[in-house]
Amino acid sequence: MKNVVMKLFFVAVLSVLATSHAFSQSNQQDKETEGTKSSQVIEEMPMFPGGEKALLAYLKENLKYPAVASENGIQGRVIVLFTVEADGSLTDVRIGSGVDFYLDREALRIVKAMPKWIPGTQDGKPVPVKFQVPIGFRLNY
Repeated sequence: MKNVVMKLFFVAVLSVLATSHAFSQSNQQDKETEGTKSSQVIEEMPMFPGGEKALLAYLKENLKYPAVASENGIQGRVIVLFTVEADGSLTDVRIGSGVDFYLDREALRIVKAMPKWIPGTQDGKPVPVKFQVPIGFRLNY
C-alpha cells in the first residue's frame, strides 16, 4: 500500500499559476443611488499573502489527496468559490464545481484553513470581493 501511495503523485496543485486572476470574479457591489442599484468593477483584486507563488506553495504543502479518492482513481479539478472580506478573511466558502465528495471536502478544508488575504480595494478602500480558485487533483500512474 505504501508503495502504491508513493507512486501516486498528488500534485493537486493546480492550474492557478497565472490563472487565478482569470478565475477571479469582479465583485458586484450594490449601491443605492437614487433608488437604483449599480455595480462596480473592483480596481485592485484580492491577493493571497505573497502572491500566486505563495498560494501554490501553500496548496502543495497542505493539500492531502484523500486516500479513498486515490484508491479509486478519482481525479479532477474542484472550483472553490469564496468572498475575500474587507478585513482579508474568507467567508462563504463553497464548491462552485465539484468532482467527488472526498476531493470537494479536501478542497474546502484547505481553503477554509488559509490565512487572511490582502483585500481588494475600490477607491482606495478595502471591499469584499468574490473570488474562485481551481484546485487540481491528479494521480500519476
